[in-house]
Amino acid sequence: MDEQKLLAQISPASMMSTIERLCGGDFAGRRAGSPEHRLVVDYLARRFDECGLSALNVPGTDGYKQPLTMRYSLVRSDDEIKAVLSYRATGGRGPAQRTKVFAYRGYNGRGGLDIRSQVVFVGHGIRDPASGRDDYAGLDVSGKVVLWMNGEPKNTKLSKPFTGARKMLTAYQLGAAACLVAVPKGFADQWGTNVGLADAIADFPCIAVDEALASDLLSRKPAKLCAGALGAEVRLQVTPVCDPQRSTYNVIAVLPGSDHAVAHEVVMVGAHSDHLGRDGGSYFPGADDNASGTAVVLETARAIRRAGLIPRRTIVFAAWTGEEAGLVGSNYFVAHPPFPLKEIVSNIELDMVGSGTPGVFATSGVSAFPDNHRFIATSARDLGLKLKPDSIVGASDNLAFARKKSPTSLISACGEHPNYHTGRDAPAAINRGVLESAARLAALSVWRAANG
Repeated sequence: MDEQKLLAQISPASMMSTIERLCGGDFAGRRAGSPEHRLVVDYLARRFDECGLSALNVPGTDGYKQPLTMRYSLVRSDDEIKAVLSYRATGGRGPAQRTKVFAYRGYNGRGGLDIRSQVVFVGHGIRDPASGRDDYAGLDVSGKVVLWMNGEPKNTKLSKPFTGARKMLTAYQLGAAACLVAVPKGFADQWGTNVGLADAIADFPCIAVDEALASDLLSRKPAKLCAGALGAEVRLQVTPVCDPQRSTYNVIAVLPGSDHAVAHEVVMVGAHSDHLGRDGGSYFPGADDNASGTAVVLETARAIRRAGLIPRRTIVFAAWTGEEAGLVGSNYFVAHPPFPLKEIVSNIELDMVGSGTPGVFATSGVSAFPDNHRFIATSARDLGLKLKPDSIVGASDNLAFARKKSPTSLISACGEHPNYHTGRDAPAAINRGVLESAARLAALSVWRAANG
């Protein structure tokens, strides 16, 4: 009976109103750390308060707000932040001391880097024990700048695709200081050529260089060399263009549990409220990513309260900041939890649940946290929805909890998200059927976790 009351309160119109508000011009794309995102924080705090939820009111919080700081890029154009590669050529013609300057598009690190190292060639940069391929075999690349060839070797069966991102992570895990990628002329990778990712591999440069420069650094064409070949001594500098301590906020609200035996246990439901911000004179609305997930979190709170339900366990509702900048808000939360993380019995995150294939959702956590995932699985079954477990491509705020071994799952709509990170990701493109199904799935899963 309680579950029927809860589901009866789910309103697509209410959620669309929230999405339209979050995509409004005064919020201007909700970039974490911006003045506009501070307005979003105030809006979300008011919405939680209107639902009759409690604030945390513990040391380190300000009512519904959990304050933190983040590094905030001040780059205003693609060419404002630069990576400068200086080296003494090992062969060829021209001056011995050479310099190459790269625009560092999409950079999320602090900058201010100054790396000096000899280049180490690592073939295609692949380490795949399952297939027996290891381009790093016998090499110590700690503190070195590694150079690999783009793509995968021919006539080699690998256990999984090796994208640039996977190769970059491998180099980082082996202690490399930076990466150079030899690419064909005109090639553009999935990052827009040159990156320095935030979060776990902040300030880890990955620079695309053409084959001519790669040959200059190694004295021969990379394709003619074996992994382990040494190249020129290089100096790689990245200019700092950021505010290292910009204020921002998570927004967190609480519905206390009623059963004294388990009220200390916590069920969480969250979504990131930030997006990409401005793009010149316009802005990225971010309706699917992730006004949709934020709207579902608010709707779950609103539905529980309007149905007059009181859970056995405590439910915590969260709107994270800085997901787009590297899971900033959720990582801060798990590093500075307002209650012991061991009290979390379930965490469900929502990201991009406003478009895609109706009735089909991708989820994570079935292998790592089966007890938590079963709340989602049984709810999906009873609602007539389909799940594709452990099919998430990429990661969202669930990763911050998973790293702490806190039971967590991510829900995302399956299918195409054609407007992802474009100006077309507007409220008009939201599929109300997908959104309603996501809200019903989230609300029922959270309620069952809080009472099971």
